[in-house]
Amino acid sequence: MAHPVGRPLADAHLVDELLELDRVMLRADTAYGGCEPDPAAVRSRLVELLPQSRLCVVRRHAKVVAYAMITTLAPTKWQVSIFTVHPRYRLPGVMRELLAGMAELIEALKLDELCSHVYKTNRAAVRFHRALGFAIREERGDAYDFVVPTAYLLHSPRAQRLLGGAAPH
Repeated sequence: MAHPVGRPLADAHLVDELLELDRVMLRADTAYGGCEPDPAAVRSRLVELLPQSRLCVVRRHAKVVAYAMITTLAPTKWQVSIFTVHPRYRLPGVMRELLAGMAELIEALKLDELCSHVYKTNRAAVRFHRALGFAIREERGDAYDFVVPTAYLLHSPRAQRLLGGAAPH
């Protein structure tokens, strides 16, 4: 079951767990942006974001296999700062858990809209955002800035299918 973390965290063990998954994912993901990740910089950025963020973590066999982080931009406007799923766990059940956990966070925080930043060359992520109802707010060089009203995100027919009808009401 996905576990939304409703308060900011800076737990060193949790940071290590998240970074373990990030190490698997960052090489491929940052290749989209044409840069090689610096592990110290990734750790520093994660620790910097945690106090102003909320997490949803999915575990299998006591290991983090997926997590998403949203970070505050304004009281009712947050940004998806991280959304990552280990390649071996890109399964409907894991995705459904992660999305359901994110839906719980969105409802609990009473968010009006959610933003996301995606490299243009990450075609799968661009398609995923569009399928969820995100619209391009701005095009910036190598990336898109997406935005979606949370009411649509949580209650659209597409969201209901992805969440198996488990979206909060």
